[in-house]
Amino acid sequence: TVVMKLLDRARVFLRRAGTVIFLVAAVVWVLTYFPRSPAVDEARAAAAQQATASFSGAALEQRLGEIENQAAADHLAQSWLGMAGQWVEPAFRPLGWDWKISAAVIAGFPAREVVVAVLGTIYAVGGEADEETLRGRLQAATHADGSPVFTLPMVLGLLLFYAWCLQCAATLAVIRRETNSWRWPIFAWAYMTALGYGGAFLVYQLGTA
Repeated sequence: TVVMKLLDRARVFLRRAGTVIFLVAAVVWVLTYFPRSPAVDEARAAAAQQATASFSGAALEQRLGEIENQAAADHLAQSWLGMAGQWVEPAFRPLGWDWKISAAVIAGFPAREVVVAVLGTIYAVGGEADEETLRGRLQAATHADGSPVFTLPMVLGLLLFYAWCLQCAATLAVIRRETNSWRWPIFAWAYMTALGYGGAFLVYQLGTA
């Protein structure tokens, strides 16, 4: 009886919540993949040809990997997600974020766990972000005025934002399923996002005052 009840609830979850999760994930994928830039592909092909003529063995493999990562980063910067990150950047600038962090947060809406992988792609270290390489890229990241992006107040504010905001499509889908209304998930997302934003704002502003 318990197994049958569990299977029944699992089917309900997959049918109601799973469809919403899949839809959100598909939309984010489209935003990160399109539009494709022929100029980026041409630059990647030219760089790969030059690398083939200049390197061999393990050095060639490493160089080709760097070229692929850079091309992925360039594609993402020109994608709809990159444009969205640049568009909302002024709203998140008081938190110390640049457009890259804003884009990663948008992409992390289906599941916040993908933020590290998105940052890895944006900073040209690959989707499977290598910890040491990504750490170095983040430490070297700067704003247009040359000031570092990843300062202690900004990072603490970002962590607080993720601790308080409702950045999870699965949770929203479950709230929608349990309440049979979009009013409560929208309310929960709005007030928790505002709470996370306010906390990150205070931490960053007080830390840089």
